Formats: sequence, C-alpha cells, structure tokens
Amino acid sequence: MTKLLNVLLAAAVASSSACTTSSDCGLNGDCVDKTCSCDPAWTGDTCTSLNLIPLSAEAAEDGAYKHGTSTSWGANVAFCDEDNLYHMFVSEMKSNCTLSSWIPNSQITHATSKNISGPYEFRETLFDTFHHNPRLTFDAASGKYLLFMIGGDLDGTEDCSGIPDSDGELYDTRIVYSESASLNGPWTTPSEPLVERGAEDAWDYVVTNPSPIIHSDGTTYLYYRGTPKYWDDDSLLGELPESVGVAVAPHYSGPYTKPFSSPILSYMNEDPFAWFDPSRGYKMLTHGRDDPLNTHYAYSSDGLNWSSGSDVACNANVTLDDGTIKVFKNRERPQIYFDDEGQPAYLFNGVCPDEHYGYAYTLSQPLNKN
Repeated sequence: MTKLLNVLLAAAVASSSACTTSSDCGLNGDCVDKTCSCDPAWTGDTCTSLNLIPLSAEAAEDGAYKHGTSTSWGANVAFCDEDNLYHMFVSEMKSNCTLSSWIPNSQITHATSKNISGPYEFRETLFDTFHHNPRLTFDAASGKYLLFMIGGDLDGTEDCSGIPDSDGELYDTRIVYSESASLNGPWTTPSEPLVERGAEDAWDYVVTNPSPIIHSDGTTYLYYRGTPKYWDDDSLLGELPESVGVAVAPHYSGPYTKPFSSPILSYMNEDPFAWFDPSRGYKMLTHGRDDPLNTHYAYSSDGLNWSSGSDVACNANVTLDDGTIKVFKNRERPQIYFDDEGQPAYLFNGVCPDEHYGYAYTLSQPLNKN
C-alpha cells in the first residue's frame, strides 16, 4: 500500500508540474514533451529560479563595490564605448551612515571599473542627499541615458539619524529622472515628480522604487513600489502592506496615469526590476517583503497583467565555489546586467553581511550563459 501511495503521489506531482505552453515555464523556456527546457540564465521545474554561478569566497567578501566603510545599495551598470569602462550608478549613504537612515542620508554615486564584476572605483557623487533607488535605462529614440530615482528636499544628518515616522506616516518620496547623452555626463537637474502619490486611504500613498520599460513608440510603463500612509491601520494594509504598481505615459517624461487602483502583483514585494524580453515577454525581479531572505520573480505577456510574484528566484545567501554557503542578513535591490545579445548576464544586489539594514555593500554574481 505504501509503495502504491508513493507512486500515485509521484504521478500527481509530475502532473501538476507538467507544462503545456511557455507561460508554464515562466516565459524563460520552452515546453518540450510536457517538461520545461529553460533558457541558460534560468533553472527549476518552471524556469523561475535564477541559474547563478557560485562565487569565490574573495568575490563574495569583497563585492563589486566597496567605498571605504560607506554603505552602498542597489547598483545599475552599463558599458561605455567612449572609455571602454563599466559605469555603475548606485545609492551610497553619506557620512558612513548605515542603511537604517537611508532617509535622508542616501545619495547617488557614479563609479567605474574595467571589469563587469568589479572592483568599481568611486568617481563622483552625482546627486547629493536626498536621492535613492537609481534605475538606469537607455532611450533609443532620443539616444539618451535616463536615470530614474526618488528624491526630496532633504539634507543628510551628521549623526546618521533618520527621518522619524509621524504616527506611522511615511515620508512623501518623489519619483524623478535625469538624462544625459553620455554615461560620463553631464546629467540634467532631476525632473519634477512623475507619479502622483495615492490618496490617504490608497495602497500606494507613498511611491518609490521606479523601474521603467520604454517601448519603441515612446509609451512607458513605470513600475513602482506602493506603500500605504499608515502601517498600523489594518483597514488600509489588508494583505498587501507593500506591493508593486504601474503607471503609464506616452513618453518617459510623462504625463503618467495609473490604470489600476490596486497592485499588479498579488504577493507582497518591493524593489521591482522590470524588463522586456522581445522573444518571451515582460519580466520582473523583486524583493519579497514578506520573507526578506528571498528574491521573487513575476512575468507577463502584456506588461499589465502579471503572475502573482510569489516564485522564488533566489534567496539571500550565496553558494561559493567550494560548495559552502555565505550567509547574508539582507540581499535586496535585484538589478540585472544584460550582455550584447540582451540576455541576463550578472545579478547585482545590495547585501548586508552582519545585521538587517546595517552596513551594506554591492555584490555581483554571474548567471549561467551555456
């Protein structure tokens, strides 16, 4: 009887994981004989886990960017033909503050390296406090690099104190962008706010974490994290105190409107990194806020209607090339560097080695390409 039950259980599992279309493979593979054949950068039964290559202990410890004892968080990287260097744009905390006081001590740093994996060297403070969540992209129509971020009129604090909540109310961050014809600059003064915050009783009273997809006709989908005004009001929080929304505009400069009054993901996530794969569809990595140890993955055929966002792409820890595991307290702000063929090649994260939202640095890890 036990043997029969095991056979039936195995058959049920196989049936439940069998695919019929590429959508069953997370838009990251082909369905072949009811089994997902994953693209190189992805793995797992449904091709929704990142196929990360183990790091050396030194690479995991040194990271891609460490600037003295300052904290960095959430890097975007692009290669520049002008100087044959990789250019990084990353949040960095002023005055050696830790991540816990990112408001108001975050600024945007520009760093460069001869190698994609680093080490990157500090070049300049591009935007002083308060600026955070940089997301670099390129607009082919205008030939300009765009740096989306959040910003506000706040000065850093020498004692690394943060902006306290007022009765649970979060600071009104603003999504802005700057543009440049070159990764070497000059960059324009950040724009006026692009996306209006929601009403006081809305799920997205606060909007942060911008991640744009610019289509060939100029239409822009701007994904963002939404947070309600009061975290301690259950009537506002519901089951999703934080998740991802989208605003749409005919041009990256706006005006933006919100097509939905609720999140586009049914799972609690933040830190969206969205991109369009011409051969597959729309894809997104997020940091799962209900479980800080996981990076999540979501996918969509049209950029508006998405999977739940509950698939786990990776956890916070890093497998080393000797088979051991390096444990991190946080691994967030997932950002991908794409190779010349547009395939995911490196995953960049902000990581905290010792304590949640304490000292952090920037980590890079290669993805499988074979």
